[in-house]
Amino acid sequence: MLDAYLRNGELFLREEGITEITEETVRKAYLWPIDEMAGGIGVSSEEEAIAILRRFGFELSGKTKELLPSLIPDKKGTCSLCGKSGKVVLNKAFIFPFERKVDSIVNESNRLTFCMEHAFKLYSAMAYLYVVPTKEGTLKFFFDGPERELRRFKNAFKRSFWLDRFSVEVKAKNGKKSYSLRVNLTLSKYHPNEAFFAVLHDFVKYLRNRRLLQETIESGRTVRAYLVYGSGQFYRERVIEGTTLERLMEFLKRLQDSGRGTKWGRKHLEPRDSAVCLFYENLEVPRNKKDRSKNFLEREEFIGKLLGGRFDFVLLNGIFMERIKAKLSPPPYYYTWAHSFLEVFGGDVVDVKTFERINGLGYALGKAMKGTNLERYQWELFRARGFEEFLNKLVELQAKLGMSLDLRPIYENEREWKVVKAILLNGMLNALYGGGKEGSQ
Repeated sequence: MLDAYLRNGELFLREEGITEITEETVRKAYLWPIDEMAGGIGVSSEEEAIAILRRFGFELSGKTKELLPSLIPDKKGTCSLCGKSGKVVLNKAFIFPFERKVDSIVNESNRLTFCMEHAFKLYSAMAYLYVVPTKEGTLKFFFDGPERELRRFKNAFKRSFWLDRFSVEVKAKNGKKSYSLRVNLTLSKYHPNEAFFAVLHDFVKYLRNRRLLQETIESGRTVRAYLVYGSGQFYRERVIEGTTLERLMEFLKRLQDSGRGTKWGRKHLEPRDSAVCLFYENLEVPRNKKDRSKNFLEREEFIGKLLGGRFDFVLLNGIFMERIKAKLSPPPYYYTWAHSFLEVFGGDVVDVKTFERINGLGYALGKAMKGTNLERYQWELFRARGFEEFLNKLVELQAKLGMSLDLRPIYENEREWKVVKAILLNGMLNALYGGGKEGSQ
């Protein structure tokens, strides 16, 4: 991650015309990266810069009053990047913010140290660091790749899209300025993975409206995304490789093509929002009225796996069953999401055809069960703890309904019976409780 972050700083400095880093250069330009990160609001003092860094989630000490002295080497040591001995600076949160450090157990002599050149390049990388506040903390992310492709992707993302959605609001009171961050996104974002997915949805939509999607995807095939989230000195990270990022954008494009204009509460959803929004926003398990973010813990886990290239049918089935228990219907557009994902990514467990057959089987059973006293079988199937018990309950249900269905997809996928059970139940629940055409097609 250190090298990836460094490349963003090098790119920013090149674009600003800085080819040589000297103490004079550092003194002249050290506020520029902060101003760029903040959307060009005009950062003119260290006091303002420190306040902005804190608002962006940089873990600065309460004693921090200056930035510049920490960028000018004042002690002997070895640079952790180039290995050269000489004068160095000790890493700070505003130089490389993702150093894993716990004060009580990490010896200061093992901390990252940098020569002035690499310290300032890393410090400058914040110019292309993106921040989304969430209930759970702050999501920070940046992109990396070969310089040409990184520049093109960065320009499409930041210059064309991000500055339109992101803003830093400044309020002055008693001569002091306070700052707040705003990111205008279509989807709700209580947790970090959700936040990046919400950004990606609006980015794809933005590019399509300007007919730039294909060009951006092609330039982004070698560009990866680094996501960092957490608080204090503990954080988690995720790397989304270029091929996965490309497929996620294609997946979202297909979802956007599948929607239609819909009224949702007081909102009117545009066609490119409806299939994404209605499924995503209904992945809620009601459990906490005071802190709604807790209702979306399972959604955060599901979206996290989605960003990693996996569609977790079992986790999704757990969400569906909890919603049924709370007398809520399954989210619409389930079939569209699952089918589109498998078409784009392929299946790590089941392929598109297997999904269609098992989902169709579940939907047919659900249609036949509706309005009968056999609806309880959804729970008996859900509680089945082994393939044999699951199969026995399925055969029993089929007999009671007087139906003759092809169970070969079940037998053929015995090893992945939990996934098979989840797909079958999801199809069944869509037939019983909603989903309509989206659940059956």
